[in-house]
Amino acid sequence: MAASHRVTGLWVYQSPDLVNAPPNPTAVATRAARHGLTWLSAQAFAGTRMLDEDWLHEMRQATTKAGLRLGVHGYIGRPQPRPEAEAQAVSDAIRRAQADFVIVDAEDEYEKAPAGTSKRFVVAYRQLRPHFHSYFSSFGRPSLHGGLDWKAWASAGFAGMPQAYQNLNPALLRPSSCVDDWAQFFVRSDLRPTLGCFSEGVHGHLTTAQLIEGVREVPSLRFNVYRHGTVTDAELTALGAIT
Repeated sequence: MAASHRVTGLWVYQSPDLVNAPPNPTAVATRAARHGLTWLSAQAFAGTRMLDEDWLHEMRQATTKAGLRLGVHGYIGRPQPRPEAEAQAVSDAIRRAQADFVIVDAEDEYEKAPAGTSKRFVVAYRQLRPHFHSYFSSFGRPSLHGGLDWKAWASAGFAGMPQAYQNLNPALLRPSSCVDDWAQFFVRSDLRPTLGCFSEGVHGHLTTAQLIEGVREVPSLRFNVYRHGTVTDAELTALGAIT
């Protein structure tokens, strides 16, 4: 794939609450490579809990064979934040999956947690992984979620991964608006917005034209897609053509 392509990654889940999960690693990696993606992120932890390690090993093998990078990701904070234990779980997941990078997703629970909770996580995590390539995924607009300690994550060297889910709120969550908001805390050139290619409640998929327009509104950054299992081949084809 040419380096100039703009949409480069895809989130993959193994949670048992998802239909037909976990997906076949070879099929996922083959599909991603066919659409010109360069990385997959595999769900590896949930709070302090490691998920299916055998599946992670298969994902590592499949992505290596397909020439893709492999990240790991997970949601922390449920049922309540345990920052030091969660930092250890994230570090363990990186090691066990032989991951190239990590995406840590913290949202409502960390926003409502006592002051200093995010700081406790990042301090514990960086003691374990001082230089590892790490992303912070969270709400699309920091200005709408002032209770979350955005500065703690940015100061710890996490690159920002805004959840630019325009499909959920076309007025507020345009990728350009999310990027502008996140750039108040994170290095703008390192931001990697996530496009929402899923349905939730009364909110359906954007049209491919809207997806393309959202990416082109932010001409200098690379994007990724949430998620395998809901994104369509037509969406991936359209996004893969954006340079």
